[in-house]
Amino acid sequence: MASNYIKFYTFFDILSKHSDNDNMLSMKKILQMMEERTGDKIDRRTIYEYIKNLKELGFDISDYSKNNRGYFLKPIAVTLKNTANKFVDYKNQTKTDITIEFDNDLKHQLTSEFKESIDLLRETDTKFLAVVHIVYDKSVIGWILSFGSKAKVVEPPELKYAIKEEINKLNEIYS
Repeated sequence: MASNYIKFYTFFDILSKHSDNDNMLSMKKILQMMEERTGDKIDRRTIYEYIKNLKELGFDISDYSKNNRGYFLKPIAVTLKNTANKFVDYKNQTKTDITIEFDNDLKHQLTSEFKESIDLLRETDTKFLAVVHIVYDKSVIGWILSFGSKAKVVEPPELKYAIKEEINKLNEIYS
């Protein structure tokens, strides 16, 4: 049986990789894919909660109430490029330094997307520590959580706390 965190991430992964404006997923298809990937039968009400949670994290999901065809994750904050540009292109807002430990397999993507907005501090065989200079708004939590266990915020403490609180809320909902 998969943990609730795995189920939530699996749902996010399915939407981000298998849906778009031209390829909307029906609830039946989502439930089938969830069962195939997690080995667990998922109730449609759980999927509605996942959608609600992703929206609270700043993701934009189109659903039957908007399009009468299916579900898909709109491209905002889905790809690293879109996310990085969203944070870096703010002209009149103050950027914050956020120290994050990333898995090494993200290094090339992050350094190419953020260019002057990321400073590498140190690197080991499996991880690297970096300071990312971005506008700190509520979408930062969703962006960081989109990396799953491949990113860990080190500083600022209030962002670490906000992420922990969001994970705790999710845990309460799905426990």
